[in-house]
Amino acid sequence: MKPITAAVITLGCRLNQADSALLNDRLIRLGFQIVSPDASSSPNLILVNSCTVTETAYKKSKQALRSIRAENPQSFIVFTGCAADVSKDELEQNQDIDLVLTNEQKKDIETILPQYLALLEKRDVPAAPKLAKGIFAEQAQGVFPFRSRAFIKVQEGCNNSCSYCIVPTARGPERSRDLKEITAEFRKAVDDGFHEIVLTGVNTCHYKAGKVGMPELIDRLCEIPGDFRIRLSSTEPCDELFPIVDAMKRNAAKVCEFLHLPLQSGCDRILKAMNRHCGTAKFAEYAAYAREAIPNLHLGTDIIVGFPGETDADFAESLKFLRKTDFANIHVFPYSPRSGTPAADMSDKVQKTVVADRIEQLKALKEECAQKFAKSLVGTTGAVLIETNCNKKELWDGWSGNYVRTIVSSESDIARKLLRVKFLRFLPVGALFAEIINEPG
Repeated sequence: MKPITAAVITLGCRLNQADSALLNDRLIRLGFQIVSPDASSSPNLILVNSCTVTETAYKKSKQALRSIRAENPQSFIVFTGCAADVSKDELEQNQDIDLVLTNEQKKDIETILPQYLALLEKRDVPAAPKLAKGIFAEQAQGVFPFRSRAFIKVQEGCNNSCSYCIVPTARGPERSRDLKEITAEFRKAVDDGFHEIVLTGVNTCHYKAGKVGMPELIDRLCEIPGDFRIRLSSTEPCDELFPIVDAMKRNAAKVCEFLHLPLQSGCDRILKAMNRHCGTAKFAEYAAYAREAIPNLHLGTDIIVGFPGETDADFAESLKFLRKTDFANIHVFPYSPRSGTPAADMSDKVQKTVVADRIEQLKALKEECAQKFAKSLVGTTGAVLIETNCNKKELWDGWSGNYVRTIVSSESDIARKLLRVKFLRFLPVGALFAEIINEPG
């Protein structure tokens, strides 16, 4: 009997990747065989897990959908994710979509899909467990058939209400995942051979399940036996960072020397207009504390360019702060008005030509910072997760714990291995070349 197949296409953030892994598990339980979106024949079902964090991201989700439908005219297409929450009414009128599911409805896909697909048998799904207020369970464990690292969802939602952000509408208020469920999924990822496991959420700093916060969660997961490292996904700057950094230091052998703190602007006037809860002085305090605690720390950030009312003086102030903070990486985004947010109604829009010029300045700074950080690692040792074979047979490509692309030489097949290396030199392609200290047998 020919298997029924499903492909999950993920757009957007690491949290979406974790959600897609949970969807894979639910689809497998329904009887689907998970295939790559690039499979030669069209799958029976295609699930698009969308992003809508900006208007541009929403447009890209819809553009991807049109292409998917054109290439797979006979597939049953399910559209879910953040865009499905924010724009459900509009999407339900889209002829390229067969079914729209909100973020919360993802958990019910095993009962919903059999109502639409005759090839599926209806099945009884256990009722969701009753948990304390603010705690949720997924009743699924992530399945990652085409990845070298696993993403585990530990937290959902946000209470910050930044003036430019639609995420609280799309994801709802802050809540944390059941500790037992996280631990079980983490153990499964280790048993499945994943050497890097990313803890992700909207605001992971605010994870709290009973008396267990993020620092205690890190401690508990690091006690699990296995050859793995933990990477924290993007982390909002707040006072909870201090104990989190302490936990990272305590577990340095198991936790990546990596911290991504979204700043959004280096100008306090603009941060206030954004309704951000962390000013530049406090941010600098967090950065200094983390760098003191964790040697060779990769400190990254996000910056929005051209927020309404951002003057040349504001941008100059922001640029000055970014240079002083000396980030390892800067993700640069042009401001994109998102309908339904307070910032979308703000006047004093910044001209596109001005935004484009500022972005070019920040891209130059980003490149300068990335090279400076990578070169600072030459002569040190670290762990690298090998991902792919380069064009030359003996060269392999991977990422260090502090998220620098690293190339090593080996005649053995070392794909998906976590190796100890010494960084030897910086290459013109922007990567480090390293020698393996513990070549696998």
